[in-house]
Formats: sequence, structure tokens, C-alpha cells
Amino acid sequence: MKKNMSIKRTVIFSYLSSMLVILVSIYILIILVFLNLENRKIKSEINKVSLVICNDLEKIQHSNTPLTMDLIDKKIAEFCIIQGSIPSIHINVIYNNEFFSSGYPKPIDNYNKKLDKFQYIIHNKDFLIVKNLLLKFEDQKIYIQICSDSDEVKNNIIALMNSLFFSSIFITIISIGVVRKIDKIIHSPIYEIIKTIKKINRYDLSERITIINPNNELGKLSLVINEMIDRLDKSFKSQNKFISNASHELRTPLAVIKGYTDLLNAGAKFDPIMVDRGIEEILKEINNMENLLKKLLFLARKENNILKNNIVPFEISDLIEELVEKQQLIDKNHNYKIIHNEKNILNADKDLFFQALRELLKNSSKYTLKDRNITIDSFYRKKFHYIIIRDEGIGIPQKNLKHVFERFYIQDESRNRQKNSFGLGLSTVKDIIELHDGNIYIESKFNKGTSVTIKLPQST
Repeated sequence: MKKNMSIKRTVIFSYLSSMLVILVSIYILIILVFLNLENRKIKSEINKVSLVICNDLEKIQHSNTPLTMDLIDKKIAEFCIIQGSIPSIHINVIYNNEFFSSGYPKPIDNYNKKLDKFQYIIHNKDFLIVKNLLLKFEDQKIYIQICSDSDEVKNNIIALMNSLFFSSIFITIISIGVVRKIDKIIHSPIYEIIKTIKKINRYDLSERITIINPNNELGKLSLVINEMIDRLDKSFKSQNKFISNASHELRTPLAVIKGYTDLLNAGAKFDPIMVDRGIEEILKEINNMENLLKKLLFLARKENNILKNNIVPFEISDLIEELVEKQQLIDKNHNYKIIHNEKNILNADKDLFFQALRELLKNSSKYTLKDRNITIDSFYRKKFHYIIIRDEGIGIPQKNLKHVFERFYIQDESRNRQKNSFGLGLSTVKDIIELHDGNIYIESKFNKGTSVTIKLPQST
């Protein structure tokens, strides 16, 4: 079968081939059964005729009448009458080397061989069933040969073949109709799927395949395709939002840099105070852009599954002490406290994990008033290690809690812009934690503070 044969042609070819094999097998079986029945029928007729002939000749023998040729001729005539009533049988009699026949001019085969047994003989291109009999009258021998007439069998076979031929035509017509019906049933939903998929592109993912029966193969296929389209739709929307937000976030620092550059070129470069301020603001925006690009690079590498982890065992308590020590150096406006800090070895990417914890502390410091407390608690419970960071900041409204891990989400645009926030911090933290098969939870009460819990498996 050709590789480029369509499904439709494959189905039709397979169905018709199967039907042909089945029909040929059935016809062969019918012919064999027919021939077997004909064989039994002819043998039965031969036996009946032989019984009648034997009975008649025995009556002549017991009548004490001299056996003469006249009696034999008379009996031959009677045999012909018998043969006429059973047209599929011929009777031959051989007496005193003289041959008397109802159908053949001479014996079909050796009449004195295989007595009382059925023989299958080809005679003048005819296939015959023959039975030879021997009757003795004192010293006289009479040979009787009874054979079938192949013409009737031929006619019956021809009639059977004609019936099979026309029934084959009828069955073929019915089969073609069934194939067309099956083709319509199978291909109708496939054509609908193709038609729907052709309408789908990256600019319009609103189309969905109509699922008629979700339990059959095509229904399951349609369901999988719809789920794939849903994922693509979500991915494209996320990508478009990502590009839009990234462009927006980069536009602001570039505008600030361009503004100060234009200001300095306009004459402010001769004013030392303006020069210092301009350089300070330009450097600040450059740092902001560098920070944003690092986070965008991290997200891009994660989305493309090329983020490589440098998994190493390390003591989590030492990492937390180092983290708090460095945070206190750069932030002297808050009180950092460590609670418990139980010793435990974790297998993780130490640098990424340090980055995630630092981002959480940095986020807490942004929204916690001066001289308030920020605590970090680290302990091991039931095969999991927990790290909890609490602050006494302004908190997060309940309606915004479900969005805090979304990329570029900023609950207060004006205030966060002043704090150099791009809405990527918590999203990056969540990605890092999930990269280590962990979970992160956040609880907050507005104007009372926020608590972030990290749960890591011991195997991490």
C-alpha cells in the first residue's frame, strides 16, 4: 500500500479487501458443502437403483424360469424405465459378453473390478460416480454398472455459481453503500476538526472544536486539541503581556536618562550641582534597568527550559545568617531578627536560593516603616524545611493577594515606581522556589504586616 494513500482510500481498500476474502471463503465453503451433498445424493440414488435391480433379478432367479435373453432384454427395458424416472442415473448390463445400456454405448470402465464399491472416474471429460455389481445365476454372471449423469451436476453447479455471482454483485453494492456511510460517519467530524483548526492562528485563538461525543476516539482527540489551544492561547497572551509590560518598564528609565542627558546638553553641564544630580539619577536608572534585565533574563531562561541549576548541599542556617548580616549593612532603618534558625542541610542552587530570600527581605523593607521589625524563622518539621519571613509593614489588601505572584503586577503604580519596583520580584521568587519543588504561601493583614512561608522538601 502506498504511503501517501489517504485515510479514506485506506478504509475503503481495507474494507473491500476484507469483504472479498470473506466472500471467497464463504463461496468456497458453499461449493464444498454443495458438492458433498450432491455426492451423498447421487450415492443414495445409485444404492436405491442397485437395490431395485438386485431384487428384480433375484425374483427371476427364484421363479424357476429358464434365464433367457428375452428375460434379460425385458428387464433391461424395465431398467431403462427406472433410469428414466431418475435422470441422473445410467444403467449398464453386461451379460454373456453382450452390453446393454440406457445411456452409454460401452462400459465406462472395467465392469468386473471393485465390485460393490463406489468409484470416481473421469470419462470423456465428465466426472462420474460408478458402482459395479455382480449377480450370479447358477453358472451365469450378470454384471451391472450404475453411474451418475454429470450433466445434471454441471447444471446444478452452474445454477449455484450464477446465484453466487449475482449475490456477490448485490453484496458489493450493499458494501459500497456501507463504506460510504462509514466514511461519512468517520470523516465528517475529521473534516470539522480540519475546518476549525484552519481558522486558528496566533492572532485568533478563540475557535474551539465542537465535541459531540467525548467518549470516542475523535471526541478525545478534539478534547486534547482544545486543551492544547487553551495552553497556546494562555501562552500567547502571557507572552504579549510580558512584551508589553517589559517595554513599558524599560521606557520609563530610558525616558529619565534621555531627559537628564538633554538637560545637561542644554547647559546644565556647567552647573556642578545639576551635573552631580544628573549623573546620580542616570546611574540609578541604569542600575534599575540592569536589575530589570537580570530578572527578565531569568524569566526567559526559565520559560525556555534552559535554566541550569547548580545543585549543591549547604547549611541553611549559615545562609540565613549571611543573608541577614548583609541586609543589615545595606538597610539600617529596620531591625532584623532571626528566630530558631535550625541547622539543616539542603540540596539546592545556593545562589538562586540566596537571591530569592534577599528579594523577600528587600520587598519587606520597602513596605515596612522605619525602626520596625523584620524577622526570619527557619525550622524543620515532618520531612519539610520551613522558612518564614514576617514584617510589620503596610500589608496587602485581600483582593490583591491572589495577584502578588503575577509578573509585572504592581498594586500601587505611583508608590512602587518611586521604590524602583517592576512587579517581577515575587514572581521570580515563586519561580525559584518551584524550581526546587517547593511551595510559597503569603498571608497579610492590611496595615499590620505580611508573612511569607517557604516550604521545601528535605530532598531538595
